[in-house]
Amino acid sequence: MILHPDDVDGWVQAIESTDRTGLGAKARARAAPLVRPGLPELAAAGLIPAAAAAG
Repeated sequence: MILHPDDVDGWVQAIESTDRTGLGAKARARAAPLVRPGLPELAAAGLIPAAAAAG
């Protein structure tokens, strides 16, 4: 779907008419392979306590 950025009514209609059933689950499933744990790296850099990364 292509909408002009200034078409507020068009955006509202598109958002309200979107079939959101299962959308969150699909988004999580597609994002999962792209995510990696970052807390150990933050702890190693001293940005957070090591105990927070062990959780």
